[in-house]
Amino acid sequence: MSIISSIPVLKGHGGTDLTASPEGLLLRSRHDELSIPGEAIARVRAEGGSVAVELRVPAGAAPAAHRIEGVDAFAATAFADGVNSLLIAPDEEVDGRSLVVLRTFKTRWERSAVRRMKWEALGCLLAIVVLSVIGGTAGGAVYPVGIVMIGAITGACLMGAALELGGWAHRRRIRRHGVKEFARPANVPGMYLYADRAGMTRTVSHFGGAPYLEIAYDPKDPADVFTLRPGLLQRLSIWMAWFLLLCGLGGVAALAAVVADAFGS
Repeated sequence: MSIISSIPVLKGHGGTDLTASPEGLLLRSRHDELSIPGEAIARVRAEGGSVAVELRVPAGAAPAAHRIEGVDAFAATAFADGVNSLLIAPDEEVDGRSLVVLRTFKTRWERSAVRRMKWEALGCLLAIVVLSVIGGTAGGAVYPVGIVMIGAITGACLMGAALELGGWAHRRRIRRHGVKEFARPANVPGMYLYADRAGMTRTVSHFGGAPYLEIAYDPKDPADVFTLRPGLLQRLSIWMAWFLLLCGLGGVAALAAVVADAFGS
């Protein structure tokens, strides 16, 4: 299916959009991207402010479609007409569900980790402010300067260590208790494809040129996937985590020493 400049880009609710590409259609949200090749599409149907991309399914199978809501009705009609005019019926029966590929930008765990880091940063900031006030009240204006400098470095080290150690524990849990699967190379270098239990084809990144990958994914979030054998970068990250933790603990000891000195001055 070739791209035509007259086919509009559809903007929907929640930051979603649907666009035509040379290979088919791309349905994007803030967290993932669904690639629908042209041969997988049976038709595109506009229904007022929504558009449904209906997939080809074998005879007797349940209908399957992907939908975008909250689009302009005029643009939706133009989009459906433009895409439908380019569709070509395949020579043989096609199961479009197996051709659709979902690429996730951020997993649930990653989004949760970002939220935790924001709260940890706020906690570190509050701790620095409190210690600065205590140090300044007890020992004078010079102590808050040292507390802020040491506290900022200490907070960064502790947050970095918590993130890396949490990620290491998460990866270890997935590798031990997740769903085991084999991923096959995609047409894009460094990208492999695997199918989850629901039959959705998903992507996992890995650079190495292996003919296949042994992977494990979280059954509650199939996009949360890791190779069974940790790579060099993952081993380096855990070493860095322990180093940051030691630096953070040293910073805590230094802060305690500064505050104690403020009271003793």
